[in-house]
Amino acid sequence: MKKLLFMLIAVFIFSCKDGNNANSETSEKIDTQTIAADTLPPGNLQDERNALQTAKERGNTSNAPVADHSGKYRKTEAENATDCNCNCIEISYDRPTEWCIDKDKIYINAQSKKTSESTADIYFVSVSRENSPNRSLPWGEFDTNTPVATVTFQPNGDAEIDWLGFSKNGEVMTDYALYGKKSLEGTYKKE
Repeated sequence: MKKLLFMLIAVFIFSCKDGNNANSETSEKIDTQTIAADTLPPGNLQDERNALQTAKERGNTSNAPVADHSGKYRKTEAENATDCNCNCIEISYDRPTEWCIDKDKIYINAQSKKTSESTADIYFVSVSRENSPNRSLPWGEFDTNTPVATVTFQPNGDAEIDWLGFSKNGEVMTDYALYGKKSLEGTYKKE
C-alpha cells in the first residue's frame, strides 16, 4: 500500500511539473494578434508599439529621421549672384530671421513655423531695416499671427515660397500686398 501511495504521489508530482512546462511553452506561443486591446505591454514597449502604429497610419514604416529644412536657401534664378541681399532666405524654427522685402530698402524679421513635414508658414515679427522706402508702411498695424508667406519643401531639397502679403485683423492689406511678392516669391535651393 505504501508503494502504491508513493507511486500515485510521484505520478501526481510529475504530471504537475509537465503541466507547468506545457503552460510556459504555450505562453511563449501565444499569437500576439489575439491579445486584447486592453492588455498593454509595459513602459517602453508600449511607446515603441505606439510609434510603430503611428508610422503605419502615416504610411511611413521606415526609421529614417525627418528631414530638417532649417538653413539658408538661395533663389534658383540668382544662383550666380555674388551677394545674397534679396536672393536668399533663412529658415529657422528657433528664432526670427531677416527677410528682404524691397532690395536695399525694406527688411523684416520673420519667424518660420513648421506646419507639416513638407510645409512651413512665415510670420511677420517686426521691421528689421527700413532705408528711405518709396512709401512708409504701417508696421504696427500688421498681424504677427497671420502668415505672410508659405514655404513648400520639395523632395529634391528645394523650397517654394508663396508670398501671401501683410494682414490686418486676418485680412490681407491689399495696399501692401505686393511688398515682398516680387522679391521673395519663387524657388530656392538649399546652400
